[in-house]
Amino acid sequence: MPISQKKKKIIIYGGAFSPPHLGHATVAESAIRLFPCDELWLMPTANRRDKTIQAEKKHRLAMLTHMKNELFSELPLPVKISRIECDQKRLTTTYETLRQLKKHYPQYSFYLLIGSDIVGDIEKKWVCGKKLFKTAHFVISKRHPYPVPRKLPPQSTVLQKESRSLDFSSTFIRNLIKNGHSGVPYITPKVARYIKKHKLYR
Repeated sequence: MPISQKKKKIIIYGGAFSPPHLGHATVAESAIRLFPCDELWLMPTANRRDKTIQAEKKHRLAMLTHMKNELFSELPLPVKISRIECDQKRLTTTYETLRQLKKHYPQYSFYLLIGSDIVGDIEKKWVCGKKLFKTAHFVISKRHPYPVPRKLPPQSTVLQKESRSLDFSSTFIRNLIKNGHSGVPYITPKVARYIKKHKLYR
């Protein structure tokens, strides 16, 4: 009888990434360092039901690639960019995306990386949130000032020891750029140069 291979553990870190910044990077680094996984996939979203994304897909993918190459090339395991959501031609949901991932990559186990600020929204606001809450694997990063809720998904891991996050948002950076600032040091130099070259967020 052949010995069954152990499934690779893949962390999925989704977001608009408009623009990707050092806050995103520190959350990803903490997850890689503190959770036993094989890869981390950065997954830019397609259109969102809850917000308007202020940069085209091609720009967000390019900026994310710059940040990945600048910050993650020396990490001990691969950080990749997945286009499975942003290439969708219609509105999609986390539940649908997870189903697609499991269908296309049955050899992997997927873990959704989320902040402590949105754990309470899963059951209440997400499409098929109750199913997702009960069945999906979650890796939860503590985001200041939001405490980790008492009620957690049954298959969840909280990044406790030496977890780090930076308390600023893409909205804050877009406002800086709109007012004539470069966005550095909140974004990497190559991302800042890309934004300037393509006149984004102005």
